[in-house]
Amino acid sequence: MRRVLTCLLLLATGCARGTRPSDADAAQREEAELATPRFEHIYMLPVDRALAEATELMKQNGWTLHPMENRNFLLTQWRSAELTEGRKWRSDGDHVRYLVVGEPLAPRQSVVRIFRMSRVAFSNDAEIKTDANHNLIWNHMLQTEVEQSFRRMGQPVQLAQREEPAPWVELDGPVKGTRDLKLERDLMLRLESRPSLETLTGSLRIKGDDAFARDPSFYLKRWRRPSPETCERKVAGFQPLLRAGLTVLIGEQLGTREAPAAVGDLVCEATEAGLSVTLALSIPSTEQERIDAYVASPGAPPDQDALLSGDFWRKAQQDGRGSRAVMDLIDRVRALRARGSTVAVVAFDTDMAHGSTRDARMARAVLNRRAVRPNDVLLVLAGNAHTRLVAEAAWNENFVPMSRHLAETDPGLRILELGYAQGRRWGCDLEPDGSLHCDVMGITPGPRVAARAEGAPSIRMLPALDEGFHGFLDVGTLNASLPAIALRGHEPPPDAPAASGAR
Repeated sequence: MRRVLTCLLLLATGCARGTRPSDADAAQREEAELATPRFEHIYMLPVDRALAEATELMKQNGWTLHPMENRNFLLTQWRSAELTEGRKWRSDGDHVRYLVVGEPLAPRQSVVRIFRMSRVAFSNDAEIKTDANHNLIWNHMLQTEVEQSFRRMGQPVQLAQREEPAPWVELDGPVKGTRDLKLERDLMLRLESRPSLETLTGSLRIKGDDAFARDPSFYLKRWRRPSPETCERKVAGFQPLLRAGLTVLIGEQLGTREAPAAVGDLVCEATEAGLSVTLALSIPSTEQERIDAYVASPGAPPDQDALLSGDFWRKAQQDGRGSRAVMDLIDRVRALRARGSTVAVVAFDTDMAHGSTRDARMARAVLNRRAVRPNDVLLVLAGNAHTRLVAEAAWNENFVPMSRHLAETDPGLRILELGYAQGRRWGCDLEPDGSLHCDVMGITPGPRVAARAEGAPSIRMLPALDEGFHGFLDVGTLNASLPAIALRGHEPPPDAPAASGAR
């Protein structure tokens, strides 16, 4: 096995970016990056977890990985290789196998590289054959010539079905290994495009009150500003939608700075247009009294402590809904109200139900608020499993999302999926032993929701309802927002590295 590793001649490093090509040039740039990557992608997972997912991915592609002496190195067997798509013949001299290498960087950080290894051993395919009349069989010679040319060019091959090459094939020759960046991108999506887990307070441990430990630097500073809250950013594409009575559902990735910040921009822009606004957040309704008190308060440190004293904010297993960014969003509403805007926050979630029952109750809470304030611009921020009209809950095929109940009452509502570029978020995941672990995680968009990494938030509408939503709220690269109760990590350091992390 050691000789296999030392025979690798070419090792390319990198990761595929989660960007959405908007034209031919962008597509070419994406292909160029796949061929010549610039970064290693660091998974926010232990190396054994990442390798277990890589093993499942390779199994789905027809390969079986076997551990080597070093358990972080996994290897498949050799297979014969097809030379071209659609041909019924194969060479007995071309063989491929895969090597998967995991590198632990920290207890919950790792890099996984997938190498495609090939070896060429020539056979007697090039012998000259004649027919019964001693005429050369040109088709055979042409076929051999094509085969030889494909070998020289390194043409990509399609894997044969048999596990092992024929016993007479000699495999003691030079091996060429290259990074299979297509498989690495598939692994990235497998690890970092999973749905966010939401934790309900009823069954979770609650932290004690840690307000006494808060340094003055912990608190939001907006309450100190002498001038009223202003709208610093416009969201391109929002103006054509704005009208009294508009309902917009925004399906977010939990635990990011960008999603709540962009929704705050929408709230601000709607109030500047002279419209009253209701912001609905996926927070248990048991927190409504505290939220109302805070929105009506000056927003000073004692007011912030009072807001965070509820069980929702103090539960140990924070899933991203109680993030610092969400707290800041509520504070923006408070500041807008202080300047005279008609704006309110409604907490519509519940800790007393699960699945479709929970979503039905959430919908009822939103509809009750809509009935009281029918002319408000209603902005609803929730995890995208609740906002999409197409149910995609892997845990329950009969799951009915909140959005379906709302659409029955308001056919004119608009549903926006978060469009984003590869980055980080705060979230919870199940460990192999069934325990829940909440921490900073990597997040990579699928092609459907991938957006440009830079630029101000913008709305990109689709021609018609597609996959359960009407368009995208593009917010760029995602950054993790820690729980609001955390005493660390609220602001990024000036020299913070890029999300993917160059090594």
